[in-house]
Amino acid sequence: MRAKTVAWAIAAQGIAALCVPTAAQAQNLQVLWRTQMATPAPMAWKPREHGGVVLSPHGTWLYAASATGLRAFVAATGELLWTAPTTERVDSRPVVDNGAAYAVTRAGAVYALDAVTGHPLWPEPSRLQAAVQAPLAADAQRLYISADPGAVVALNRSTGKPEWRYNAEVTREFLIEGQSGVLPGGNLVYVGMPGGKLVALGARDGGLTWQVDLSRPTRSPYADVDTTPVLVRRPMHEGDTHPGDWLLAASHSGGLYALRAADGHEVWHCELEGMGPPLVHGDNVYVLAATGNLYTLALATGKILHTQRLPGNPSGQLGWSDVGGGTLWVPSEQGMDLVRAATGMAVSRAMLEWGFTAVPEVFGNRAFAVSNGGVLYALAMHDPQGAQLGR
Repeated sequence: MRAKTVAWAIAAQGIAALCVPTAAQAQNLQVLWRTQMATPAPMAWKPREHGGVVLSPHGTWLYAASATGLRAFVAATGELLWTAPTTERVDSRPVVDNGAAYAVTRAGAVYALDAVTGHPLWPEPSRLQAAVQAPLAADAQRLYISADPGAVVALNRSTGKPEWRYNAEVTREFLIEGQSGVLPGGNLVYVGMPGGKLVALGARDGGLTWQVDLSRPTRSPYADVDTTPVLVRRPMHEGDTHPGDWLLAASHSGGLYALRAADGHEVWHCELEGMGPPLVHGDNVYVLAATGNLYTLALATGKILHTQRLPGNPSGQLGWSDVGGGTLWVPSEQGMDLVRAATGMAVSRAMLEWGFTAVPEVFGNRAFAVSNGGVLYALAMHDPQGAQLGR
């Protein structure tokens, strides 16, 4: 059955309210379409839907993972293209690259599918015998998977066969394990570990190139580097004291670090506990903390430029839109907020059942995300007169 669509409508089942501020030039969030991906357990209290969504390069097709598997949609309308059910729930964000879509279940079964038809590309799923909830990553040759506890596996994209496996030494105390995905960066891949280390591994063989301990045990027993590192491309120039590309990585106890990608040398450190995945745009870094504060940092120095307390217990990863000079999409337990990047002030909120934990995928003025109630939403940003902003 084709997925139901709701065009330019707000009155949809499961929406508690849509709040629009009265300030001048405020932006409005509107539901374009929605479809039920999975149904929470009848007695569920604050369920969490971690499986994210990804778009095809031109924003035409949308791929969404949830407790029931992977599905592909027409992004503009919500029309269902194909579905690939899995025997276990999918908590990991899929990856789509070069005509292939990859998804991995919580139990470690990895699926490779044709991105257009949904047909399997491997004779059978590759089974890792490990739990997976971190987002997938790929380069031209390999699929990279961060698995519990502290393992990294590289699979051949053509065959699904393992090429190498790296296992970190971690203790079983006070872990928020398996949250950091692998970041491919040319000859090296980078990944955070439950024990508090950020490691750089050879992309071809998984050999350890360097590792840095980012934890601060005196601040918190939760040492995990539990968000995927971010690569910041930097042009070389004479006199640069920290030449080459940088990595941004967050340790739960240690805060946010900027490191040289080549050797892990520390560039700067912002000592805040419970930092989420950083978002880099221009000269600034935006990051949510577990306290619900949104921090804006200077990329060059790590200095905090301003802090804004956000309502609704925000969680997860920020999304960016260039609309309105820069707008952040912020998922929370209550729904989705639009926040002006320049000020950190919330300008609009869509209050949706159970809110969001999964990462939103943003394209122009639109955002796509699976709610904690198992509903896939397509949201759009509009101006006060109702005209659609952007494309």
